[in-house]
Amino acid sequence: MFKTVIDILRKYSLFFLLVIGIISFNLYAFKGDYRVSENVGGVSNYTKVINDKGIKENIKFDSSDLYSLGIWLKMNTLEDDIKVKLLDGSKTIYSGNIPKNDIKAGEAKEVTLRLNGEKGIKVQKNKSYTLVIKDSSKRRYSSLVYLNNQKKLWHKTTYKLLDSKTIKSAAILIEIIILSFLVYLIKFSHYQKRLSKFENQFLLVSIFLIIGYALFIPVYRAPDEAQHFARAYGVLHGIFLVDSSGNINIPNNLIPVVDVVNSNYIDTIKNLHITLNSQLSSTNIINMALYTPQSYVLQSLSIGIISIVTKNVLLIFYGSRILVGILCTLIIYYSIKYIPVGKEVLAICSLLPMNVAERASLSADGFTYTVVIALFSFVIYSLKNENNITNKMKVMMYILVFFLASCKVIYFILGFLILLIPNKKFGSKLKGVWHKLISVIILMGVSVGWLKIASRYLVNTNGGASSSEKVMFMLKHPFNYIEIMNNTLWKNIFVHIEQMIVGPLGALNIEINSGILILLLIVLVRYCVFDFKLNLRVLFIWILCLANVLLIYTSLYVQWTPALNGVSQITEIIGIQGRYFLPILPIMMVSFQLNKINNKDVSIVNDWRSIVSLLVINMMVLSNVIGFFAI
Repeated sequence: MFKTVIDILRKYSLFFLLVIGIISFNLYAFKGDYRVSENVGGVSNYTKVINDKGIKENIKFDSSDLYSLGIWLKMNTLEDDIKVKLLDGSKTIYSGNIPKNDIKAGEAKEVTLRLNGEKGIKVQKNKSYTLVIKDSSKRRYSSLVYLNNQKKLWHKTTYKLLDSKTIKSAAILIEIIILSFLVYLIKFSHYQKRLSKFENQFLLVSIFLIIGYALFIPVYRAPDEAQHFARAYGVLHGIFLVDSSGNINIPNNLIPVVDVVNSNYIDTIKNLHITLNSQLSSTNIINMALYTPQSYVLQSLSIGIISIVTKNVLLIFYGSRILVGILCTLIIYYSIKYIPVGKEVLAICSLLPMNVAERASLSADGFTYTVVIALFSFVIYSLKNENNITNKMKVMMYILVFFLASCKVIYFILGFLILLIPNKKFGSKLKGVWHKLISVIILMGVSVGWLKIASRYLVNTNGGASSSEKVMFMLKHPFNYIEIMNNTLWKNIFVHIEQMIVGPLGALNIEINSGILILLLIVLVRYCVFDFKLNLRVLFIWILCLANVLLIYTSLYVQWTPALNGVSQITEIIGIQGRYFLPILPIMMVSFQLNKINNKDVSIVNDWRSIVSLLVINMMVLSNVIGFFAI
């Protein structure tokens, strides 16, 4: 019996380790009860004096689980603590003090009252309670309370939705069930043979994760997602070019959330009832005006499809998120399926948390990554395939080149990967030269043409006003510019690696535990790095990748880096984010395996453990995201 148990533990050691990891991380991630805050009115210039008799204010609550209460105070003198009571009629249900040390004399400050520690208190929804605030100072008129625009006491209530024990238990149970189900499908079900292929494992895991990230990253909170949503909506309705001011007319309730950078789940709950109206308002999306309308083909298509079914704003938003993510994933699926080497690399890189989060949003970055990977896979497939390129494949190549040039211009350089395809694969050397020449013309024509159009928006972007001066500075002082790039690289290299792989997510303000980054680096090294031989083909790929990195730096230098004291005083490039390097990562890693492309059997054992590990790591990230809003 003991020997049997040991054998099972050895055989499924990874599974048990992953289960232990799920339990341990979720116990860490959910440190507090899950709470949501609601502001009542806003802080105004009105004030009410607290005298020695105190102040009484009637308050109603929107939830029965009251966690904390925030009030704004300004004290002119600090002699004693302020006493606070919450009354239900004559019954005191909360009594506490605001220590005088919590408030600085002469400064307005929000003071948060924890009600019954971490447990909160029970109240009745919409029932009137009395809040009593009494200043024990011997001087009259020593304290001021801020009022909202209805001249009522400004306060912020925080409600407890779920206690930490419940959400921990639910997360652990759900994640273990998902892990067990996936392992069952891959190892024991009648789908075992089909799921032995990496691309099928990737598709299965990706669709689940796309839905998870789409739902659990709060509304509009992916980087610049509200503006991307507005731009895609405009493209759907024929607004292909934005006015030079960056303004676009969209329904005035298309983005009902006021603070999209800090939106949370309560913003979704509050706005679930909103449906699109016909009243338009002007919204500035100057940064998104720099993107071609082709960059939003999947987003606009998805918004159009969901809009047929419903006019609910947030259902359109979340439905489009999921549909865009699935469409991008399907393209990557076929890229993994047909690439002869590096299947594991493409699958793992495409399952990095930042990558999945980008695809499960309305940002143009997910589609850009997808197009780059599709073209790269097409090139590597053509190198291995013994047959000539068919007419359908030529059309596909032109389409991919067109969209690559149409997405972020900084990636156009990767379109030159088509030069790796032997000319004879097109039928003859002459035909090969012609097809490559046409592809390069499309690549350069579309990218340079759009740069010409987009240049009119630069003057209105942050740092773009002095773009021409920066270009001249680079041309006249190339070594100074190299020094600026060098300073930027070494100052931010570790931050960029973290941003590229795991986050921060959301509007780059949802922190992800660094331990997850270490796990992902281990997986990347374990499954993606192999012995390789340097040849001209690999060297050419590396040169293109390096050129792409330089383009990313230069683009952010010209477009985003402000020249406050003159161009010559710039010492660091501003605005570079690690996610910009995501399309380059798998290309570099697959290049390590290209020496195997001429082998008769280039297939590497499809180790399902890497995909399962990525699934669990992503579930941990999602737990981290949910737990982030519970702290």
